[in-house]
Amino acid sequence: MENLLKDAQLLSAINYANWSLGLALLIIYTLIFQVLFRKFALVASNRDVFASNFMFFSVAIYLIITTIKSSLALSLGLVGALSIIRFRTAIKEPEQIIFLLALTAVAISLAAEQYIVSTISVLVFSIISATRNKFLSSKNRLHNDFLMITFSESDHQKAQNCIQTLSNFDEISSIHNYDFNSANQYRILFKLDNSNLEIVPKIHAAFQNNQISEPNIRISGGNA
Repeated sequence: MENLLKDAQLLSAINYANWSLGLALLIIYTLIFQVLFRKFALVASNRDVFASNFMFFSVAIYLIITTIKSSLALSLGLVGALSIIRFRTAIKEPEQIIFLLALTAVAISLAAEQYIVSTISVLVFSIISATRNKFLSSKNRLHNDFLMITFSESDHQKAQNCIQTLSNFDEISSIHNYDFNSANQYRILFKLDNSNLEIVPKIHAAFQNNQISEPNIRISGGNA
């Protein structure tokens, strides 16, 4: 009976009109973040796949905050529960962390019914993202295209020789991101100065010369 009374008090403490408004705004703002990440983020990972998780992430944060803000006991219990959570996939790229932190801040502010603050924050973040991208492009600091190559090779020396050969191609400007895991899988993101399909056979030839299995090749626009 006592537990039922506590649950009833918790439910009555929630303003469902404000809760629904906050959730609706959160969905809209999360969609904006997805568009910003897909359009302006410069990461080696698949932007569409990563951005598709934004909605689950932001709604989860919103539900947690709206549930615990009316109960000190739940707040303390959450600290203990989160302390045992471990994530197998690390967030390695700073831009991914920035977007997740921004989503967390917006979700918390909406859960706290700070609608003006959250709206201004999303607006400012959007302006910064678009302005940064335009500024870098105008200063020729942002290349239009990227080349992502993924392959597996247990002989590290052969892999390094092949990567060095690729780096010397005239079309390639620099290595933007380099990743290697324990399964002997390499993922390298190159910046391209001149993007054209003629580089594809040159890449295959470099892998054949180093006796490495055929790579997975992807060329994409920096603003795509």
